[in-house]
Amino acid sequence: MTRPQPAAPAVDAEALDTLYRGAPMAALVGVVEAFFLSVLFWRDVPAASIAWWLLAFAAVRGLRIGLGLAYRRAGALQPARDAFWARWVVASATAQALAWGAGSWVLLAPHNVVAEMALHIGLAAVVLGSVAHLAHHLPALAAYAAGVFGPLALRDVLVGQPLHYALALASVLMALYVWRSGQSQAHYLVQARAQRQEKLALIDALQRENEATRQARADAEAAHASKARFLATIGHDLRQPLNALGLLSHTLGHAPTAAAPERVQALSGAIAECVGSMGALVEGLLELSRLDARTLTPRPTAFALQSLFDEMTGNFAAMAQERGLDLQIAPTPATVWGDRALLARVLSNLVSNAIRYTPAGFVRVDAVQEGSAITVGVHDSGVGMDAAELPRIFDEYYQIDNPQRNRSQGLGLGLATAKRLSDLLGLDLSVQSIPGQGSRFSLRLPVTEPAAAILLQAPPAEATTPAPLAGRRILVLEDDADSRQALSGLLASWGCTVVEASDLATALALLPRAGTAAAPVDALVVDLRLPGSDDGLAAIARLRQTLGRPLPALLVTADAHQAEVQQRATAAGLPLLSKPIAPMKLRAFLHSHLPG
Repeated sequence: MTRPQPAAPAVDAEALDTLYRGAPMAALVGVVEAFFLSVLFWRDVPAASIAWWLLAFAAVRGLRIGLGLAYRRAGALQPARDAFWARWVVASATAQALAWGAGSWVLLAPHNVVAEMALHIGLAAVVLGSVAHLAHHLPALAAYAAGVFGPLALRDVLVGQPLHYALALASVLMALYVWRSGQSQAHYLVQARAQRQEKLALIDALQRENEATRQARADAEAAHASKARFLATIGHDLRQPLNALGLLSHTLGHAPTAAAPERVQALSGAIAECVGSMGALVEGLLELSRLDARTLTPRPTAFALQSLFDEMTGNFAAMAQERGLDLQIAPTPATVWGDRALLARVLSNLVSNAIRYTPAGFVRVDAVQEGSAITVGVHDSGVGMDAAELPRIFDEYYQIDNPQRNRSQGLGLGLATAKRLSDLLGLDLSVQSIPGQGSRFSLRLPVTEPAAAILLQAPPAEATTPAPLAGRRILVLEDDADSRQALSGLLASWGCTVVEASDLATALALLPRAGTAAAPVDALVVDLRLPGSDDGLAAIARLRQTLGRPLPALLVTADAHQAEVQQRATAAGLPLLSKPIAPMKLRAFLHSHLPG
């Protein structure tokens, strides 16, 4: 009988082995870190106090090393004694954390701002650096974070200075962040261990098979290696903009009051670029996961292919012009059958990829009809690709000549998404390329009668749309305070008057009743997930009923990709906008739904 596997085992022998075997090096590094931190306080704290603390700290670390050596002598992976060693991991982590916490009381110099800030940054770095190590056993991580940040925050509160109150709050927030990060990583580790065990079991089974099954074993090993590379690349691409975002935010927050507007604008633009990069990565990964999970259902219709080509012109003309490229989109009278929205995503990914990898020359989109089908081609005069590279270009995260993972060259998800979408739609996506002469991506669509076509024009560019937003009164119903503040700030920057509410009861209390002379509300922007029993759909219905008219309303949610959410929004006749919210899409909604 198969024994059910818990989501997160209380004691994991392999995790304990990892923790104990990394103990000596971690202990030595901790002693070095403690010494360098103490150097900053030599002039403000008695040398004897620092020396005694360093000796005590080294003793605690020495005990940690001794515990690791004892574990090795006892023999690794002993199921009968896993609980015993797990308790000692927590005890050891607590002792080490309290050693750091005690150090924050010894190294106390309230008037030496540089030393105080360095201490807090150093302790934060110590705890953050322990997440990857201690996430193997969450109780140890909890003990470590509480033992470091607890005494540190208490010490700051007792100092009683404004700066230290802020530092105390920062310590509490950092402890929460560490805990959430540790939970996420622990979840990944559990999944990774389970997957590894599955792969090892599969490999072991395949080794017992005859020669005909060995290719399957090789495929499984390749898949495991590909998954490892994929996860490693994700980690790199997430950390890069996150690192930049943290540094830029710190720089912006500490900019002099009289800093030049150009400097502030440059920092804000760089932050927005980092957020956009992370958002694009997350959206790309979510889209790939939906395609792999087969949760997308094509909804084919007949439409004029020229309308889609016009959309490509509107979306990429500026991008091509900025890179000095000639974007050529040939006219076509064809009417085709397919899911226009999904086809637009495929074509957008192909055109964007062509522009990104074409240093000079042209990018051309054309359509050639052959009987009952039409071939849509995306040509470029770019760098081209070797024939050996072509089988891998549709793999996620695979990029040619970008080992440094330069984000300006994309994330390596566009072609993978295009391939999966084309397979879903039956587009027969193919590629031909010659090094130094460019590439051609082709896909095939069935042709249908023009009378059945639904003409869909590309949305007008924001710059050519009238801006009737100044003075408009928008109600924002969002329970998350940060999201609500950011959304309200964006609307206010467009000249809107914003009415904010965190729940339906508050929103109803702020609304003018039908027939009153109070300032009207022009539109609703409502989050799907709200506190209490009401959700965004029910909230919009109640708000409209209270106002006595079918006010324009937009439903926003991070679950916009879920089929159930899409169906409910469609049934209610509500437009749906995915989080993170694209400002241009929000503004387009307001422009199109508010009367002029």
